[in-house]
Amino acid sequence: MKRVLLSLVGLIFSMSSHALDLRVAVWDGAAPFMTKTEQGWRGICVDIYKAIETLDPQLRFVIDEETMPLRRIEYELHAGRRDLICGARKTPAREAAGMQFLKSGFYTSGYRLAVRSDDDVQVSSWDDVKKLGNQGVVLIMQGHGEIERLQQLGIQLDSGTPSAEQNLIKLEAGRARFFYHRDIFFKSSSFNPKDHPKIRLLPTVFDPSPAYIAAGKMLSKDVLAQIETAFNRLMRSGEIARIVKQNGME
Repeated sequence: MKRVLLSLVGLIFSMSSHALDLRVAVWDGAAPFMTKTEQGWRGICVDIYKAIETLDPQLRFVIDEETMPLRRIEYELHAGRRDLICGARKTPAREAAGMQFLKSGFYTSGYRLAVRSDDDVQVSSWDDVKKLGNQGVVLIMQGHGEIERLQQLGIQLDSGTPSAEQNLIKLEAGRARFFYHRDIFFKSSSFNPKDHPKIRLLPTVFDPSPAYIAAGKMLSKDVLAQIETAFNRLMRSGEIARIVKQNGME
C-alpha cells in the first residue's frame, strides 16, 4: 500500500511539474508585437510571453511558425484549436463571441491612413472620409475588429484582403483611396518605405486603443487567471514598460 501511495504521489507531482502548452496564433501585420526573423519570432509579445514563463514555469507559449489571417485566427480560437493571440483590439463583438481578454492592455497606439504619394487628399476625421463617398474607400485587414464600427459610421470599406502587404499593393494599384492600419506597424521593420515609394502616411492618428492578450472561449478561466496573475506582476514591477521601451516603443 505504501508503494502504491508513493507511486500516486510521484505521478501527481510529475503531472503538476509539466508545463501547459498554450498554442499562440500570429496574425499577419502584427509587427512590432510579433516579427518573424531568421532567429525566430521577436517582438513585444514574445518578450512578454518569456517573462510570464519565467514567473510561472507551468505555462509554456508555443507560437505558430506562420501567420494567419485574423478571421481564421478567430475561428481557431473559437474552436479551441488555438488558445491565445497577442496584440488584439477589444471590441463588443469579439467579447460577445466569447473571446476572453486580460483586464489590462500592454500598449496603446492609434491608427493611420496610408494613401498614394501622388494623392493630395487631406482628412482629419472619419466625417472627412465619409464625405468623399465612393472616392473614399478604405482598405482594412480582413477580420479587423473595427470593421463593424466603421461601417456603422458610414465608411466605405474593402475588407476582403487578409494581409498588410497585399493591402499596400492594392492601394498602390489604385483599388482604394486609403489603407487603415496601426501606426506602430508603419514604424516597424515590417514596413520599409523604400519598398513602397508610392505610399505616404497622413498625419492624423485615428482611434487610439490598447492592445491586449486575448484567449479563445475554450481556454479555461483557471488558466486565464494564471496568465493574468503573472501578467499583473509584470505590470506592477515595471517589466512590461521596460519590454515596450526595449522594443523601441514609448
